Amino acid sequence: MTKQPGAGISAAGWRKSTVTTSGEALPRRGEVWWVRVDKRRPAVVVQTDKVREPRVRSFLVVPLTSRLHLEGLPGNLRLDRRDTGLPKPSVANVYDVQKVLKADFVERLGMLPGDRLAALGEGLQLVFDLM
Repeated sequence: MTKQPGAGISAAGWRKSTVTTSGEALPRRGEVWWVRVDKRRPAVVVQTDKVREPRVRSFLVVPLTSRLHLEGLPGNLRLDRRDTGLPKPSVANVYDVQKVLKADFVERLGMLPGDRLAALGEGLQLVFDLM
């Protein structure tokens, strides 16, 4: 009897998981994390959860900046402290999408509210011309 892909099984027959080999939760779309890129900085995970499994070694993020004047660029999104868990307001800079290795996710700060994540998605659609 051949096992059919279903809940918890990928089309290739691999058991899907949402944790790393060390047991830590993998980043989810919409979560705000401290990450290590050029320096330690906050970022929002924008990669789909459809590929969220341990074999995926990197995630796409939009960095957050305290340079509030960047809010004026089309697609960028100002986020309040209550949206991010950061001590001050920030701007999601959609012009600086980055790949971050799983090992470089340092600390989870929280989850963006659904309306803010939707607005961030619209900003990404604008800069990538996906409309």
